[in-house]
Amino acid sequence: MSERFDLPTVADLQALAEPHERAITVYARTSPDDREKSLLAVKSAVDSALRTLREQGISHNMEQALRDRWAAHEASMIWGRLSASVVLLLADDVDELFVLPNAFEDRLQVGAHFDLGQLIRAVTTPQEAFALTLSQNGWNLWHATASGRATELPLRGEHPADIAEATNRATVRDRSHVRRLVGDEGRGVLLRTYAQRVAEAVSTELAGTSPQAPLFVFAAAPLLDLYRDADLTGRRLETVPGAPDALAAHDIDEAIRAELPGINAAAINATIERLGDEIAQGTVARDLADIARATALGAVDTLVYDLTASETGSFDPTSGAIGYDADGYQLLSKIALQVLQTGGTVHAVRPGEVTSAVWLPPAVAGLRFTLA
Repeated sequence: MSERFDLPTVADLQALAEPHERAITVYARTSPDDREKSLLAVKSAVDSALRTLREQGISHNMEQALRDRWAAHEASMIWGRLSASVVLLLADDVDELFVLPNAFEDRLQVGAHFDLGQLIRAVTTPQEAFALTLSQNGWNLWHATASGRATELPLRGEHPADIAEATNRATVRDRSHVRRLVGDEGRGVLLRTYAQRVAEAVSTELAGTSPQAPLFVFAAAPLLDLYRDADLTGRRLETVPGAPDALAAHDIDEAIRAELPGINAAAINATIERLGDEIAQGTVARDLADIARATALGAVDTLVYDLTASETGSFDPTSGAIGYDADGYQLLSKIALQVLQTGGTVHAVRPGEVTSAVWLPPAVAGLRFTLA
């Protein structure tokens, strides 16, 4: 029995993509605030899968083996450490449970292959972000990753803790005389100074981290705008208006996760538009057979595909030949794994996320070289 709080590697996904005599896939949204309901949702899905297998003529021994594997997970302490979703993969020779912060769609599949579409999307879609909670009372940095909810980021340097320390004042909350700064005008100068000092500190603390990860700023006016004007990180800023002092870690994480799909979709559309400029050069493939052949040759640099596409069958990673079979594996997932194996970039998208006119479902691929 394997229970993991990290995403599978490409090698893990390749192994999980192999056929099995019987394979159960369960994606279920969960909540650390309602663990019993989360457990019952997964249990119900497993019971439904076992009923389906029984109707298909599964042997009693295999059914009992799968039931015993689930029973071990059901009795596990893992339900006390839930995140946003779980992914359960059960087969005659596989027993995996992933506990992840990704908001997966509920899904149950029974067949000869695992449904890895949403896992591939999680592995290949950026899920890292930083957050700043900023008020006059203080500020904190947070870090959210693909395998963990947002947690407070320990600071490496010494920085002013709040507006009073940043401006060397005992208080700035009233209209009393503060040296030569008085009233709203003086308070505005102090707030601007504070925002600049925090911006310098954030830039220092985030130096050396992934520059592609956006920075979410939780603050109320006027600090929100003052910080945005002072920011030195060069990152994409996502502003979240409102008082941040009462926010808990899960509030920050939920706000980040709600916005990341839109951020990623915008980046993917920009990628597809770039590919559109290369069509005339012969380095873009939009026919599935051409994409498969290019993948086998190691020619695919970028693959964008619809993870909900229904094409199933077989893919030969040596020749690139594909065959269609209703009982086969999801072709695009198989091709995507091979692209990852050869160092390419993969974007698994859902219908509606791509608005570029260049997009021709179910996939488009940017090539390293033209095909003969």
